[in-house]
Amino acid sequence: MSKLHLRRLFAFVVAGAAAACTGASSPPGDSVGAGPSDKPIGSDCDQAACGPAPGMPAQQCPDGSVGGNTGRCIVQPGGQCGWEIRDCPAPSDGDSGACIRTGCSGTVCAEAGKEVITTCEFRPEYACYADAKCEKQSNGACGFTQTPELTACLANPPKDGAPAN
Repeated sequence: MSKLHLRRLFAFVVAGAAAACTGASSPPGDSVGAGPSDKPIGSDCDQAACGPAPGMPAQQCPDGSVGGNTGRCIVQPGGQCGWEIRDCPAPSDGDSGACIRTGCSGTVCAEAGKEVITTCEFRPEYACYADAKCEKQSNGACGFTQTPELTACLANPPKDGAPAN
């Protein structure tokens, strides 16, 4: 075999190896597999072009949409195919930082979308939070507003667990 044939064979083998590593099944320069795509950003790709799916969970956003791993293989900025990982949208002005009661006994005041799980027990002072206002505090964080009524109730919680009126 001549040196020219060996060079061509070597170039062919290298091109084939490069195509195998990128997931491309066509010669270099074609827009397939994980290589650059001429499809618009956000359009669907073949899932094989994205490789193994990420092991991250999806989550429900406060607005009801899906955040995290959406399970979609799409064209990313730069033209490569990749798994769509979506951030939850910022709350609208009407929802901005809404606070909610969360936890098993409703004794945690947290920002909507950041609910917490607590143990499910009942303590007499938990009854004091039934009428407490869960809202943004002066420091910007969600919390129960410390009114004279709430402070008095927490200092002397009802024995039977019923809210003191």
